[in-house]
Amino acid sequence: MKRYLVAIGILFAISACKDSYEVNTPVFSVSTAQNVYAVGEKIKFNIEGSPDMINFYSGANGNDYTFYNKERIYDMTPSLSFRAAKYSGNNEDCAELYYTTEFNEDYSYNNVKSVNWIKISSRFNIPSIVGTSASFSDGGNSNISDLIEEGKPIYFAWYCKTNAGSERTRFQVMNFNVNGEVLSDSDLSGVLYSQSQLGFKWALNDEAANQVSNVPAITNSLVYWDGIFNNSLGLLKEGYAVSGPVTIPEQINLGLDKPKVIKSIQTENMKEYYYTFDKAGTYEVTFVGYNINFKGKKEAVKTIKLVIE
Repeated sequence: MKRYLVAIGILFAISACKDSYEVNTPVFSVSTAQNVYAVGEKIKFNIEGSPDMINFYSGANGNDYTFYNKERIYDMTPSLSFRAAKYSGNNEDCAELYYTTEFNEDYSYNNVKSVNWIKISSRFNIPSIVGTSASFSDGGNSNISDLIEEGKPIYFAWYCKTNAGSERTRFQVMNFNVNGEVLSDSDLSGVLYSQSQLGFKWALNDEAANQVSNVPAITNSLVYWDGIFNNSLGLLKEGYAVSGPVTIPEQINLGLDKPKVIKSIQTENMKEYYYTFDKAGTYEVTFVGYNINFKGKKEAVKTIKLVIE
């Protein structure tokens, strides 16, 4: 009896020493009624078990578990796109688009004017005057790989002016983006430089810079030119909205794919999850379950291959 009591005492001691906060690997499973669904069909994922958290990866671009810790890097072709609006007055050719690889980043008007700018307006659809308020239209998307000179950044400039005898015309540009196009899959294409990142600055002649009002402006989203109400005296107001340096890589890096968190620690036990695919293809859908506390984290990964027709 004495030995029996000692054994029980040892068991109780071992039990008391066990860490009550130990993190266990999640035990759960995910299933669907079938493996083939139609585009737009609502798919029900049945979940058994209850990890503290669940992350969801559909398998689509940007949400694929394959790239949760591996950056998406692809060969790409550089292109330029923008939206523009020209309105009021009669100064149709008030804006032209140029580029150079010879700018020294001195944004003073006289220096900018002396640069060897090359016109590329013909590659795009710069709008005609429409109405009396800004109505933006697509300027197109043009391959600019031929503008690249090894070891030299590219600079873009909008040259704007008021013609002799013209009436006030306004011109605005938005979404001026340098893009990286992945030709094998357009869904992987992305923006290399947004308009706000390009850091346009106006280099204005005195007549433009010293006006009390209607001075050309630049915001994070707009390059804005404002003409003269009645330019009867000839070409008075002109300026260049010049970008910062644009260095174009050979590849585009889209970074890591991000999960969708479908269950947090605060969420009650999750029994089902619904998802709809908007594009046909074969997808490896992944659910990552986590148990977590201040002692650490453990995970379990469950995958289902689905065909979407």
